[in-house]
Order: sequence, then structure tokens, then C-alpha cells
Amino acid sequence: MRWIGFVPPINYFHPAGVFDPPRTIDLTIEEIEAMRLVDLEHLTQEEAAMRMGVSRKTLWNDLKSGREKVIRAIINGYPIRISGGRFALHPEADLSRINEILSRIYTLLPGRNCGACGYGSCIGFAKALAEGRVSPEECRFLDSGSRNEIIKILERR
Repeated sequence: MRWIGFVPPINYFHPAGVFDPPRTIDLTIEEIEAMRLVDLEHLTQEEAAMRMGVSRKTLWNDLKSGREKVIRAIINGYPIRISGGRFALHPEADLSRINEILSRIYTLLPGRNCGACGYGSCIGFAKALAEGRVSPEECRFLDSGSRNEIIKILERR
């Protein structure tokens, strides 16, 4: 499940002068969000991944796939339809607060993405911490100073 901060108001684009296209390119909301964050908001891939609540690899896969689909549609004159995916939409006010907490927690984690905590990546663990679903003690590679800082962040939520 990815966090999405924006859903485009228009979900279908059709090239002018193409009346019977051989196919339509389908972009997911996640691919659009990855491109929006990196290409329009100029976030780094790490920042965009944190904002979406996914690993950098997942963000990269969405970004690469979305860019490839867009260029294929432009070069071949295919329409583009935006739909589908697995995501949660948050109101902007809540999203900015959640992202602030998530970002602060994530920078304190060891960045090993080892999965020992039960999550596939440190960003997944940071998201669970920010949402109050787990305790910092569940990361066995977290030093005591970072653990105490995370506890302080969570207490101020």
C-alpha cells in the first residue's frame, strides 16, 4: 500500500488526430505519484520513497515503469489512461504531518533494510512507528540514542 498525496483530476489523455488507436497505455496512480514527486516536486528518490511509504527500489520501479509508458505513448501516439493501483489517499494537512514524523524517524533508523523487525525495509518500519503500530524496540540494530529520539518524536505526535 502506497501513500498518495494527489490524484489527477483528469484520467484520460488522447492524442489529437488519432481516431482509432491500436492500444491504450495504462498508468497506475502510483506511477503518476512517483513521477510527480521526482520530476515536478524535485524530491530525491529517497525523499519521494519516504513520502509514499515505500522502499527506494519500489519507488524506482514505479518511476521507471511510468516514464517508459509515457514515452511509449508519446512516440506511438497512444492514449494514456490513469487508473488502478493500491494506495491510500490522505488529506494534505494530515499527510504533511505524517511525512514530517516519518522523515524524522527514518533518518534515525540504521538503514539496513534487513527485515529483522518484520518489515521489508526501514521505511516500512518507520511508517509503522509513525502510525503507532510498533515499538522502536523491535529494531534490533537501533542504538539507544536513536531509540530515545524516536520515542520523544512519538510522544510529541
